[in-house]
Amino acid sequence: MLSGRTASAEVNGISLSYREWPGQGKTIICLPSFAAHKGSFDQLGAALSPRYRVIAMDLRGRGDSDKPEEGYGFAYHVSDILALTRQLGVETFSIVGHSFGATVGTYLASIRPSLVEAIVLLEGGADPTERVLEAIRPSLVHLESPYPSMDVYLEAMRAMPFYGRQWGGMLENYLREDVYLLEDGAVQPKASAQGLHKDLDLHFLYSMCLHFPAMSCPALFVRADEGLIDARRGHIFTEAETEAIVRWIPKGQRLDIAGVNHFTLLLNDHNPLAGPVKSFFDQYLR
Repeated sequence: MLSGRTASAEVNGISLSYREWPGQGKTIICLPSFAAHKGSFDQLGAALSPRYRVIAMDLRGRGDSDKPEEGYGFAYHVSDILALTRQLGVETFSIVGHSFGATVGTYLASIRPSLVEAIVLLEGGADPTERVLEAIRPSLVHLESPYPSMDVYLEAMRAMPFYGRQWGGMLENYLREDVYLLEDGAVQPKASAQGLHKDLDLHFLYSMCLHFPAMSCPALFVRADEGLIDARRGHIFTEAETEAIVRWIPKGQRLDIAGVNHFTLLLNDHNPLAGPVKSFFDQYLR
């Protein structure tokens, strides 16, 4: 698997970390899920390169990007993306967004439609119910305190129902990169709980479904068959909501991926997204 090059750029007064896979074709920007980092796209980035130039970034407050006290909400994230693409000499681009990252992508594609050539929405891009958003808040507690060691941290993650059933090398490598190693051997999750809470506070101010009609590019909505944990315990978007999202987006289409949940859609050794996502971009990026 081709390794990406990790770098950082100063934009909007903060440092943003990104990982780039070189390519001769058009540029694809990858936006991680709510508390995730750029490493979630390692397999997909390698699969799309070298046909495409792929750039996966850590949104502010996540991964190796800065964690400012203020400046959260979709508008700030989009401003960061546009500043980064300008700095990297990218005039137009496509997007792959996962969950929260997909919703950032929806907002960007709706307010700057001339810049976005195609978009893939992985289990995101619309407003989940308030019940779903509020259920996320307790999960942020684990970001606030260190774990005694990497082994303890990985064991705790493996006990999570959405990870344990589909544990593999891709997932473990991603989790190892998701923490800082402290001097005493403890590990501290990189994402800022404070910043993520602020993003949640602002989420519903945007009413993302109202932005769908302004999206002019082809859009592929991808749904994981096993939902948040498994097929019995629900999805972020119901079947009816998923169908409505695809209908409301002018050039929307849908793909269902079997055998994965919301989290392991990307963090999966078998890389089930590579083929269909590459085919989608090959169809529209000529």
